[in-house]
Amino acid sequence: MRLSPLVAALAAVLLAACGSSKLRPGTPTPTATPEPPPPISIAAGEPLVIGVSVSLSGDQATLGRDIADAAALSAAEFTPAFSGHAIEVRAVDDGCSDPERAAATARDLVTVRGLVGVIGPTCTTAAQAAGRIYEAAGVMHISPSVTRDDVSEQGERYFARTAWRDDAQAAVQARYLRERLAVGTAVVIDDGEPYGRALADAFAAAFPAAGGDVTRERVVRGATDFSTVATRIRSGARDAVVYEGLNPEGLLVLKALRDAKYGGIFFAGDGLLSARDYLGQGGAVTEGTYVTGGPMPDPALVLRFAARTGRAPTTPFVVQAYDAVTALLRATQSVAADRAGTLTAERPALAAAVRAQRFTGASGEIAFDERGDRAGTTGSALGVVVYRVANGAFVPAD
Repeated sequence: MRLSPLVAALAAVLLAACGSSKLRPGTPTPTATPEPPPPISIAAGEPLVIGVSVSLSGDQATLGRDIADAAALSAAEFTPAFSGHAIEVRAVDDGCSDPERAAATARDLVTVRGLVGVIGPTCTTAAQAAGRIYEAAGVMHISPSVTRDDVSEQGERYFARTAWRDDAQAAVQARYLRERLAVGTAVVIDDGEPYGRALADAFAAAFPAAGGDVTRERVVRGATDFSTVATRIRSGARDAVVYEGLNPEGLLVLKALRDAKYGGIFFAGDGLLSARDYLGQGGAVTEGTYVTGGPMPDPALVLRFAARTGRAPTTPFVVQAYDAVTALLRATQSVAADRAGTLTAERPALAAAVRAQRFTGASGEIAFDERGDRAGTTGSALGVVVYRVANGAFVPAD
């Protein structure tokens, strides 16, 4: 079934992103658990504040605004409300790839009166710079858009994400190729950049684990002639080509494969999930190809978003932002105590409650593991959808 132009447009812009020392005699052994931070306390009549750390300037400003507006929509639609307390969503610019600005943003947010948590940061660099500040302050932060694996592997107690992990995307790709398309042999191509290389590494591990055989190829960002690698792949008679990287190279690789008369399956990661740069530039050559990425918002959510903002969202991660706010507010409601109108909540209890969430959200089944990553094995639980290009549109595959 063809997606409506409004929903299909949402794929138009997709981003693709301890030493030890001896203790002196008599020195107490350090405790593994730090002192708990002061509890959240919101006086009667004061709002609960949700910080949204996103990029509101530069190349990623549209992405940041869509995430912030989706967060505000989720807060407005959350029920039941907190008696005597409004919910205020405060969006701030974290600079995306500017670590100093992200850290400064985090330092400002943790001092905000009534802050219950932060949605964000948007980008990996910002998340790595700000994470230690939120952790030290005991502020729960849920990223809707950071997919890099190691962001959740620092042992933080106050971190979660509603975005997928890159290795989860690769696992979904491998499983779909093996179980649904009966692919036995594949070649995975990356563009040498961190995003593409990490996804290709993960696929190269996941596909053999699923019973397949995989080989590797690499192309160079900025190159335009991929005829040699396409001829080599055709000669190798692999059942499928998996491209992990960005456009325009991904589309150019596909065109080269078609020119070389390669007849196998073409599969790609979310770096190619773009109606403008992949479907629009590729046309008929993209028909029948597969691309993985996050779920798109359903038409009802798009209409509510447009009614609130006067525009439709055009970037990814709006559903993950919507779910991040829901998870934070559900957790707050489960642990907060109302004492004569003053709302109080212990921060460690709030963090634990966030990770204990189990609900069906706008981006699929929401549950978290011990690191704060999405838990589960299905694409819905991991937040990854397999799309097939049909009639010039990305359509969820069977």
